[in-house]
Amino acid sequence: MNNRGYSRKYITANKKADQSHIGVKLGRVCIDRDIPVLDVAEFLGVSRQAVYLWFLGKSKPHPDMRLKIEEVTKKLKDKYNPI
Repeated sequence: MNNRGYSRKYITANKKADQSHIGVKLGRVCIDRDIPVLDVAEFLGVSRQAVYLWFLGKSKPHPDMRLKIEEVTKKLKDKYNPI
């Protein structure tokens, strides 16, 4: 695992965050698969800062984004881990 763009401190903070939050779950997937935050932010139409805060559980995405976040998670898993 390369973890490009994710510092050890950031990875530890994500692991300590409340895993029941969808943004934290998305963060875990992105960290595990070395998926750049920029890809997630562009797909969702939000800033990288917003995505970083979701990954840490410091803020939550708007409830209307839940389906889109689930969709981006699947697409990024497929893109970065082709079957």
